[in-house]
Amino acid sequence: MKRTILICLMVGTLLLAFTQTPHVRAQEATPYGQADQETYIHVVVKGDTLWDICEDLYANPWVWPKVWQMNPHITNPHWIYPGTELRVYYEVARFFEEGTAVEETAVVEEAPVVEEVTPPPPPPPPPPKVPTITFSEIDQVGFITPFVPEGKGVILGGKRQRTLIGAADKIYVQFREGVQPEVGDRFFVFKTSLLFKHPITKKDVGYLNTMLGVLEVVLVAPDHSKAVVLSSFQEMTATDKLMPYKKRSEEIALQPGAEPIEGNIILAEWGTFLIAHRQIAFIDLGANDEIKAGHRFEVFQEPKALTSRDEEIVLSIQPIGELLVLAVEQETAATLVVESLSEFTPGERVRLITGE
Repeated sequence: MKRTILICLMVGTLLLAFTQTPHVRAQEATPYGQADQETYIHVVVKGDTLWDICEDLYANPWVWPKVWQMNPHITNPHWIYPGTELRVYYEVARFFEEGTAVEETAVVEEAPVVEEVTPPPPPPPPPPKVPTITFSEIDQVGFITPFVPEGKGVILGGKRQRTLIGAADKIYVQFREGVQPEVGDRFFVFKTSLLFKHPITKKDVGYLNTMLGVLEVVLVAPDHSKAVVLSSFQEMTATDKLMPYKKRSEEIALQPGAEPIEGNIILAEWGTFLIAHRQIAFIDLGANDEIKAGHRFEVFQEPKALTSRDEEIVLSIQPIGELLVLAVEQETAATLVVESLSEFTPGERVRLITGE
């Protein structure tokens, strides 16, 4: 009896297994087309991808593009959701060889639209190089003032009790009240001449201030300070005055004048009467006359008239030299004699050179 019951249970289990197939042929219409003898409906569950479904059903994941083509309602093959119904083949494996990839539909992408960019205009050409003249002795050039400058202090004397002071000497200096020097500060040493007059008009012009050298403060004390002479243009003595040092540019850019203004040479820097090449000469034109460093002047002599028996012959103006403006004050300018056909003297006429 027990054996009979056991046999019946086994037979029933087998019948139940054969009647429950994993895929049911759907004969009714679906939203994605009519099922047929070759296809059935597969419902997507969580975690499914077309690749995994093809791997599970056909042992060939490469046929997923074919499944995608059979289900046009799938817009993105990489995004399928639980509950989505897919129409698939029963025996699709026999239509595709193992390991053969299904050719995907080529997607033609339109070339990106490239906006036409107008190239920027070329940079303007660099300005023409301005010709220059180098004058390394620019710190030695003096200046004219209409008054006697006090200066910021004076030299008291040298440590060796010598009358004349030169380069590398250690000296004592005293600054005016209110001036507070610091160690490392540099000063010009200068002296002021007596009042001089214009060689032509005989009117007072001013005072020539001659540069003597440069010193540097090395010790500051309440009643006096110590300094060392860095450079000496001329011998220095006690009572010579001090003014703050400011390095001047050695490069003088040449530039033409606007109008051919005329003036006179009024003084040579060292007080000499004859003036020649490479000397410093002062003229009676300055910033008030729009004179600038880099302007050039021709030195000329007034034309002379020669009288013959029947007529008077007037000779043309003859240039005898050329000056380059180095530094400018309000009413005067310091110039360098860059060319001289002959020696000339204070009072000679000068004319600003215009044009290139």
